[in-house]
Amino acid sequence: ELAVCRRISTPPPKAVLRPSQPRSPASACKEAPVAMGSIFRSEKMQLVQMIVQNEAAHSVVQAFGEEGLVEFRDLNAGQPFHKRAFTDDVKRCEEVQRKLKVLKDALDESGFDTDGAPAETMTSDELASLLSEKEDELNHMQSQEMILLKNHNSLREQKYVLDLGRSVYKAEAPGSSMEAGAELTDFVSAATTSVLSYVTGVMPRMSVPAFQRVIFRSTRGNAMFQSRTIDETLHEYDLKTGETAEVEKDFFMIFVAGEVLKSKVSKIATYFGGTLYAYPDMAADQASMISEVQKRLEESSEILRTTASMKHAMLAECATHFPSWNYIICKEKMIYDTFNKFDYDVRRKVFVADAWVPEKDVYQVYRTLCTATARAGVETRPVLNLLETKATPPTHLPVNAFCSGFQALVNTYGTPRYREVNAGAFAVILFPFLFGIMFGDLGHGTLLMLFGYYMIRNEASFEGKKLDDLVEMCYGGRYVIFLNGLFGMYTGLIYNEVFACPMSIFGSHYNFETGMTEGAPIFGIEPMWHHAANKISFFNSLKMKISIVVGVIQMTFGIFLSLLNHLEYKDYKKVLFQFIPELGFFGSIFGYLVFLIFFKWSQDYVALAKPAPSLLTTLINMFMSPGAVDLPENAELKLFEGQSSVEAALILTAVVCVPLLLFPIPFIESYQHKQKLKAQSAYKEMADETDEEKPAGGEEDGEHEFSFGDSFVHQAIHTIEFVLGSISNTASYLRLWALSLAHSQLSELFWEDLLVMGALVAPQGMKMNPYAYAFMTWFAIIMWICISFMVLMVMENLSSFLHALRLQWVEFQGKFYMGDGIRFVAFDFKTIGQAADSE
Repeated sequence: ELAVCRRISTPPPKAVLRPSQPRSPASACKEAPVAMGSIFRSEKMQLVQMIVQNEAAHSVVQAFGEEGLVEFRDLNAGQPFHKRAFTDDVKRCEEVQRKLKVLKDALDESGFDTDGAPAETMTSDELASLLSEKEDELNHMQSQEMILLKNHNSLREQKYVLDLGRSVYKAEAPGSSMEAGAELTDFVSAATTSVLSYVTGVMPRMSVPAFQRVIFRSTRGNAMFQSRTIDETLHEYDLKTGETAEVEKDFFMIFVAGEVLKSKVSKIATYFGGTLYAYPDMAADQASMISEVQKRLEESSEILRTTASMKHAMLAECATHFPSWNYIICKEKMIYDTFNKFDYDVRRKVFVADAWVPEKDVYQVYRTLCTATARAGVETRPVLNLLETKATPPTHLPVNAFCSGFQALVNTYGTPRYREVNAGAFAVILFPFLFGIMFGDLGHGTLLMLFGYYMIRNEASFEGKKLDDLVEMCYGGRYVIFLNGLFGMYTGLIYNEVFACPMSIFGSHYNFETGMTEGAPIFGIEPMWHHAANKISFFNSLKMKISIVVGVIQMTFGIFLSLLNHLEYKDYKKVLFQFIPELGFFGSIFGYLVFLIFFKWSQDYVALAKPAPSLLTTLINMFMSPGAVDLPENAELKLFEGQSSVEAALILTAVVCVPLLLFPIPFIESYQHKQKLKAQSAYKEMADETDEEKPAGGEEDGEHEFSFGDSFVHQAIHTIEFVLGSISNTASYLRLWALSLAHSQLSELFWEDLLVMGALVAPQGMKMNPYAYAFMTWFAIIMWICISFMVLMVMENLSSFLHALRLQWVEFQGKFYMGDGIRFVAFDFKTIGQAADSE
């Protein structure tokens, strides 16, 4: 192990909070039972201080990284990175990571798998030396391979010049001069003494037209330009950058008179990206060059194969060790980054570290600390102090694979405040239930459930692999999808619908002779309502009322959860002057509305021979015309005896709750602040001020100066938001009715107008032959499947998901959930190689 023993000329921490009599972890565990955390509420956290000899620093931090128990605090938060003690070590690790990145790019390009478990150990210095050798070896191989490829490509171009040149420059006989078609004379030669000279080479095809125009103008027409297309794609290699590009090129041959024009044409060709090659004017020389080029091409191909084989063997060896190398250097970098968070006492040669740890793991932390110190060969026992602080602890919620998807939905809104009721615990049921109300269909819910079950069943084939963004999102929410499908099936059974078709699994109690229902169905809605003439009106009324009932119950539940938060934080003033007024205001209006809905459902207005009163009119008259229900002309609006008295009491309750919610809390907070100032003044008179004994409320505690105006404005905003939000949030739950109705109507539309009409009614009406009838039937079925999948299973699914998420976040969580917590991020080596979680 790398022993970290540094003497740093920095003073000890200025303000380290210590209790007057530090408690040992063992005694702390014996004093009181430890409160266990759960998904319902975050675990209780304890701030600990570790004092360990410098020689044991590396061993201690490595042990905690393997355990994943603590989150270290940064005691040098105001210090720049370049001034910290272990900056050079971190940069050295980053340089090794850069070399690993270069190696990984080469492995990925060659198709090697770099995933795997680390299986070897070595020091970071040994790894840095080894990777330097591997990088030099890889760079040398790549540069040599690039040179060989460039030479090989030049030989191929030379071969094309020799082959395509024959179509322009033909030989009369061996050993004689050449002639160029019928227009050239016997005086053509590449020699400087010839009357005509020529320039041959290859050039990118896109540059040839411009090159030809420039040649014509620069020679004033005294040149003959010939070009031929090269069918095979050639390459261009840049030895400086190592980049390779495929280029389509053409062969060209230019005949000019005199050496001056030949030199000019050669320079122009080079400027346009052309490459010049020799072309012998004697047949014997041409044959000899073709043979030589062919021989060199074969040798070049063999050398390239040998080089590629050596490079592949070297990369194959690196691929087997890459997971271990990556783990080692990432672990070292994490350790040195953690060292930069510590304070070092030069006089005592110890390091001081503060860390958050769950209360139930305090004794385990102490044992790990002692074990790591002993492993480092340090005889001095470490010190672990339990610090008392008013700083907000991080939120640690232990979740499993089943709850992680739902917790991620809640964390997207905000991390739960420390010890706050976790909305993710209730999202496991409430979110799929809201989704199911909007997506209620037994058939569609079954398909969605099967898709989620497939992802759960094949976890082994997805876990730890690189997935597409969409697939990764679906896999992360596989349990959310599964439960959404289950609740869609459940509400589909209640609605008695499967792919928009009415069903009667539990039987019907409808009597066709009397035209009346004889009793309630065993489960769900009476199936005959799907065939009634007033089907739309019935389902509209039913689903609208169900939406209101579900919304009011869920928001009332959220208000009761706020009571648990107030009791947890011992904020009893909010129990009396926030929870009770909120519950009274909300219950007196919308709780009464739910009561009216159930009361109206319980009455048989057909047997009473009177029209059913409108609930909306009743609620409006309750505020606009109190007591008007007792008037004779409003007799049809009366639901029960004493209605006017009950409504008057409820209105009075709602009116009284508003000032109770607005005024008391700011004045109580002002009184508490004054009492706190008096206590601090008395404390200052009794004790000397020291850095270690600051009174509560100082800057170290993270508290702000109290302002009565800010407190009153904050409470006024909360009151207005709650009062107005109660109305808007209740109306927002009507989206359950709207989405459910839209899903049902779209399903019915696709079923009747696309499948039934297209596959059964239309072909029979047209009197088609059997083959055309079969084709149209199958075409209608396929179109129904495709459109149903795209519109209902994708678009409607996404729409229902987003609307359920809105209700979960705003309407439900807004009643109790603050979501301003700090996430607990344990120092854990298991996070190496994993994607960072989104906040």
